[in-house]
Amino acid sequence: MSEENTAPAISEELPQAAIHKKKSFSLIWIVPLVALLVGIGLVYTAMMEKGPTVVVTFASAEGLEAGKTKVKYKDVEIGKVESVELSEDFEHVEVTVSLVKRADSYLNEQTSFWVVRPRLSGGNVSGLSTLLSGAYIAVDPGKEGDSKYEFVGLEIPPVVTEDTPGKLFTLKAIDLGSLDYGSPVYYRGIKIGKVVGYSLQDKGEGVDITVFIDAPYDDYVKDASRFWLASGVDLEMNADGVRFDTESLVSLLIGGITLSNPDHLKGVPVADSGDIFQLFPTREAAMTEQFVEKEYYLLKFAQSVRGLSIGAPVEFKGFPVGRVVDIGIEFDWKSGEVLVPVRIEVERKRLERIASETGEASTDSMLNLLVQHGLRGQVRTGNILTGKLYVALDFFKPVKPAKVVAHDDVLELPTVPTPIEELTSNFTALLEKLQKIPMKEIGNNAVETLQSIKETSEKLEKLAESEEIRLAFEKTRKTMDNANKLLANDSATMVELQRAMREMSEAARAVRSLADQLERHPESLLRGKEN
Repeated sequence: MSEENTAPAISEELPQAAIHKKKSFSLIWIVPLVALLVGIGLVYTAMMEKGPTVVVTFASAEGLEAGKTKVKYKDVEIGKVESVELSEDFEHVEVTVSLVKRADSYLNEQTSFWVVRPRLSGGNVSGLSTLLSGAYIAVDPGKEGDSKYEFVGLEIPPVVTEDTPGKLFTLKAIDLGSLDYGSPVYYRGIKIGKVVGYSLQDKGEGVDITVFIDAPYDDYVKDASRFWLASGVDLEMNADGVRFDTESLVSLLIGGITLSNPDHLKGVPVADSGDIFQLFPTREAAMTEQFVEKEYYLLKFAQSVRGLSIGAPVEFKGFPVGRVVDIGIEFDWKSGEVLVPVRIEVERKRLERIASETGEASTDSMLNLLVQHGLRGQVRTGNILTGKLYVALDFFKPVKPAKVVAHDDVLELPTVPTPIEELTSNFTALLEKLQKIPMKEIGNNAVETLQSIKETSEKLEKLAESEEIRLAFEKTRKTMDNANKLLANDSATMVELQRAMREMSEAARAVRSLADQLERHPESLLRGKEN
């Protein structure tokens, strides 16, 4: 059978399929729908978990990159830098930072931001980890305050943060010295805190230094605690020998502060955070009772004050009450003298104590009363080796009456010369008076008087008849002759007297020269006169 004959037969035997169109959901749409739902969920979750966005202003953008630089708190990432842009005035950069949602409640007026990078300050090295990982922005959340979303970043990182246990105190000083951020604070040789900030006072008269004392050492800061600089070497020479004292090599190199509590003060309460203390330059100054309020007075000296310097002590009856703050020079047209005005500052509280003992209500009336009783200012030698002088306020008797003179802004107290100057002046005045005595005229008058007596005795001798009278007149004549020879200009007695007067005059000049030498160089008593 051929193929042509069999093909139709086969086609007739096969069934035909019937096609029906049905409406149904295709499974292929499940995938995009799920993806859409997941995306919506992610967007919703991201929107719900999205934290606040803040803008932090820095002086420069060194080490900061948008999309890379992280924001950390306690080394935990809590945000990222979104953008870094220049401000409109081109003076600083504005860094936009996005934070986690839970950070919103800690963004307030007390919150601070700063850039962590390698730093060396106060002997402390920080931020070394950023050498490999790169700089990041650190945040110190504020605990309370109004909400805030724009901040000025700190250029210097805070040494302590809000969560560090301890207390902050303010120390007032004349100048900063060698102190810096991170300089240590010691108590009995143990580091208990550090310097965390400093600034000039309102009128620029001093420096306010902020120190942080770590807990539990902050309980050792009492209301009567004393602080002083430990930034150098304390060298003292006394009867026991030489004492060399310094807190540590670190404080010697970078500066430091020492805290101490006077042993004689018991039961003093613990100081509160924010209390203010005085920072003294030395331990001796800190342990001496000090008062902040000052009174200024003027003393004018007619003598040389070589050896008196600014900062020299002022003592009342041997007790320190102040210091010298200024030394000048002026010419007194009335007396023709060159005067040295010395301005001193005296602690007001000490004067008030003296005023209370005198019964006077004010220090001015008290000073007038003391001056009436002989209070005067005097320059004295404080150290014979160095020749340094100091100002002494003491009582002198007898003295010429004086009174307190009021100038525009200061009271002038009367003064007296130094003892050696006064001795030299009195001795010179005595010799000048002796030199003015007319010894020659007195001798000539004596000779004339004796000659007259001699002539009278000769006349009486002629009139005398008795032997006894004649003998008496003879003895009288011999006495007159001897006196005449004794008082003659060329007699040995007169020559010796004149020589003695010359020697006294030379001695006066020598004493005056010695006084000048000792006044200018009192150390020459031990070292000898320099060539």
